[in-house]
Amino acid sequence: MSDGPAVRGACSPWWPTAERAAVAWARRWGLAVEDSEVRRLARMGHGRMAGRVAPGASPGELELLACWGAFITLVDDGFDLPGGVSSASETRSVLDPLVAVVTGAGTEARTPAVAALRDLWQRTVVGTEPAWCARFAAAYASFAEATFQELRWREEGHMPSLEEYVRLRRLTITVEPLLLVAERSSWTPAGAKDTEALYAACADVVAWTNDLFDAGSERPGQVGLVDVLARERGVGRGEAAAAARAMLEERLDEFETAAVRVPAAGSRSRAGLIRTFLDGTVAWQYETQRYRATLPSQRGGREPRADRVEAAVGALERRLVLAVAPGGDLPDRCASRVLETSLFLALLRARGSHGHEQRQLTRYLEERRPDADPLDALLIDACLRPHTLPTDAADATRPLTGGLSRATGSRGRFKRSVLHAVLHLLGGLRLDAADAPPQAATPALSTFTLVNQLAVRAVYAQATGYPHALSTRERFQLSDLLADAGGRLLWEASASTHLLGLNTLQSFRPGHPLIDDAVTGLLFARDADGGVPFLDSQDMWNTALGGLVFLSRPALRPYTARIGAFVAAHQASDGGWPFASGVRQTDVDTTCRAMEFLQALDPHRYDHHLQRGAAYLAAMAGPDGGFPTWMESDRADLDMTAGAVLALAPHGPDHHRLVTAATRFILDAQHPDGTFTPGWTVSESSVILRAVDALDAARAVPAADLAGIEAATARAAARLIATQQPDGGWGHTPDSASDALSTAQALPVVARYGPPHATTAATAYLLAGQSEDGSFPSPPDQVGPRPLPFDYPVISDLFALAALDRISRLRRTGPDLYDAPGPVQPAPAEPPRPRPSTRVVPSGTSAR
Repeated sequence: MSDGPAVRGACSPWWPTAERAAVAWARRWGLAVEDSEVRRLARMGHGRMAGRVAPGASPGELELLACWGAFITLVDDGFDLPGGVSSASETRSVLDPLVAVVTGAGTEARTPAVAALRDLWQRTVVGTEPAWCARFAAAYASFAEATFQELRWREEGHMPSLEEYVRLRRLTITVEPLLLVAERSSWTPAGAKDTEALYAACADVVAWTNDLFDAGSERPGQVGLVDVLARERGVGRGEAAAAARAMLEERLDEFETAAVRVPAAGSRSRAGLIRTFLDGTVAWQYETQRYRATLPSQRGGREPRADRVEAAVGALERRLVLAVAPGGDLPDRCASRVLETSLFLALLRARGSHGHEQRQLTRYLEERRPDADPLDALLIDACLRPHTLPTDAADATRPLTGGLSRATGSRGRFKRSVLHAVLHLLGGLRLDAADAPPQAATPALSTFTLVNQLAVRAVYAQATGYPHALSTRERFQLSDLLADAGGRLLWEASASTHLLGLNTLQSFRPGHPLIDDAVTGLLFARDADGGVPFLDSQDMWNTALGGLVFLSRPALRPYTARIGAFVAAHQASDGGWPFASGVRQTDVDTTCRAMEFLQALDPHRYDHHLQRGAAYLAAMAGPDGGFPTWMESDRADLDMTAGAVLALAPHGPDHHRLVTAATRFILDAQHPDGTFTPGWTVSESSVILRAVDALDAARAVPAADLAGIEAATARAAARLIATQQPDGGWGHTPDSASDALSTAQALPVVARYGPPHATTAATAYLLAGQSEDGSFPSPPDQVGPRPLPFDYPVISDLFALAALDRISRLRRTGPDLYDAPGPVQPAPAEPPRPRPSTRVVPSGTSAR
């Protein structure tokens, strides 16, 4: 298979075809017969695996690799699932005939597995060298022997040593047979010995990553790396998990060292193929939820310490280190939402397909109806009980959308049209042709805005009896945009935009072939609760933010080099960064985050990336000094502009004019009460922290308005001090209950510019909100599409770590800052002068 040029983390666009082919093949050979078995196989996503590990392969090669993945997994799961093989002797009876097929020894067994393997083997060996066949046969025989040994240990109750476990697990993970299939067309005996170290390291990384995330749910009879480490070292599972992650990092370093040793003559591409296989396997397992969202428990790992802040930080560090994927990214999962779940259910209903999945989506919506807010309640009722949708439902949405203009300005009317179009798709809401959005006045639109606009125009045209109001060119433009998914599960990572477009396409082109592929991706994008999230990834934004926070902690800093390599590798051709890997639309927010991190990590190593990023930002600056999110013609946002100041301020006099103008924009944008208009967040403290950090950075720029900066900072700090809740925390707004994320974003400003008693109370509140597993649960403050909140739980943990790290450093030089004596006292009229700045991470939320 070709390992030709491919962006790191890419996936072949042919993966859905391979997915369907693998399921059909397993059914044809009797490996999956019952509907439940077929659904379980489909959830494994072996076509997705093939597309990830061999993004440059042909469709036929992808299909073959997907079938191998399905076969190996189905056989392997037969030894682990309830009702499967239960003894070591039974293992022999199952595996020996399979080994005989690939070794050519012959077998009289007539099981479905043997028949399926014969078919696979005949298709696989065409054009391969005899030495490859022998190599594969040896690898498969080693897997069979290791599986037999593992089950014998289980029967005997033997707990393997770390050395025994690592040696056996390397074989039972079945990475080597799949890797051999992936590279069979380019495999030669020459240089094979040099790649053995890469094979072993690749297998270990995949196996240990599996073990690390499987450790979150202990199963009787199952022994993993965390279990072995906990027993040998006499530590809790939380500490054992952290030790396993450290082993994983060392193995990754050994992989890179081995890759360098591979001879250049004809073998360098093999090292690249193995690296692609490794990255792709891990990415596939994250996407298909093979890796559980629940990280290993920290119980028993939080030893008592005199310093409560350091104890809390230590528990949080152990949790966060487990969140770093082997590739260096932080692939947290977005929580499900009603909007996307309703739209997916509407699409499946319109297609008349996937009855089992329809029932799961319906159950998700029904379970959320009792506690739903007014907007979610309206969407659920429109979807599940459309007959109850009142004729004046469009008027009823006005109170729900009244705040749209505050966050989206002139686009508030368009947002209302989008909501009405959604209600039409869900429950048949009658639309008024006068509310249909006009054609775009400018071609300079973000990809998201363009698809949303085309989709809404199409819905209105169909629903109001004026189908020709949408031109033929616009119809083809919509389908062409949606067809160019770039190998992602969701188009541009966004379920809401993708589903709005797909439902629209289904309405005027039912049965369009791209809808089949899209549904396959959407099924994988669902969360474990059956619902659909807003985004299938925000890994670039999360990772850049996390890398900057990690730099401040000695225990986490060793991971930042790999994080930096991941961030740098995904810079787009225009110099910016997208919020998720594989997304084509770049944005100012993620670009600023990436530049802040790379500048702090190693400005010399990443000088070229930083210069390209600075040029991207310079081109986005508006005449008023502000910076937009997506396109230079868009309305400027406060948090984007603050991010641009933080990203550009370190880059010398070439950008001082831009920084000065952006600083003036921030100063002019502040309201008399010290607040700023929110853009991509619902949290006052989030915007204030981002602005204050930017103003702090702008002080060093020549000709800075120091008096204006001083006054604006004082007003912002006074606002936070005045709105601190009696419990010591902050909510999204002064009228909201306190939460961990809002408090973590307010605390750095108060610690710098506020009175000690406010910092003491806030720290105590934050510490009290830490969970047993080390995390800081909190309502989300990110919004998208604005003003709908969406939740990546790791964001709260990262901001909590940044805030507590600041307090820990102040604690070493100042008074006790976490034993609050009681309720917050009234704030002084003017906040005191700031303490020396120790800014580590800026504030703000992602620009979705």
